[in-house]
Amino acid sequence: MDRRSFWNSIGGVGALALMTPTEKAEALEAAMMRQMSGTADEELVPMPEKPTLVDFLRLRFSRNNHLLQSAARAMKLGCKDETILACLLHDISILGLISPDHGWWGAQLVEPYVSEKISWAIRYHQACRFFPDPDVGFEYPEMYVRMFGEDFEPEPYIKAAYKYARNHKWYMQARLITMNDEYSFDSNADISVDPFIDIVGRHFNQPKEGLGFDNSPVAHMWRTIVNPNRKL
Repeated sequence: MDRRSFWNSIGGVGALALMTPTEKAEALEAAMMRQMSGTADEELVPMPEKPTLVDFLRLRFSRNNHLLQSAARAMKLGCKDETILACLLHDISILGLISPDHGWWGAQLVEPYVSEKISWAIRYHQACRFFPDPDVGFEYPEMYVRMFGEDFEPEPYIKAAYKYARNHKWYMQARLITMNDEYSFDSNADISVDPFIDIVGRHFNQPKEGLGFDNSPVAHMWRTIVNPNRKL
């Protein structure tokens, strides 16, 4: 994506100037996902009575090519199942619910259904992506320099989250998401969710009532994704 296309997608340079650093990064990621889909918003397909995660990936997270690319890259590199699933889910908040602080929102969405390590990695990948780690070959995203300039700096709470994550026992889980994330925006890739269904089955605790109807602390969030246009 070029700078002018990005500016147009958010309402111009004036809108960009009013954003915080984190808002800029979130807006860029959302714009790149929209560009990858190549489709306009369309009428929602009805969900099954007891929707599964795979139903959401197919019917609600319609611009999920980036997630599938990230998970496919992790699988090709021989990552463990938990890392592959975390890559498959890391940006679901942007696709289905809300963009700002998508790491935190995404982690909250899946917390009741996955291991603590997976939700932790999803939460902190948002902060880790701003900071290079030469030891594992992760460089600061060139896209951020090109779009926002050399002096772009994340906000203090992002720096604090990264400092905490960097010293955590699960740091590499979040870092592996970023390593399979920033390089997965190929609009020509055609990847199916099918190769990941077994991993979802083993590591995602699907409620028998269906996501959104199991009375979990986040059920209302899944129901919102099922029918985001519901008036009452």
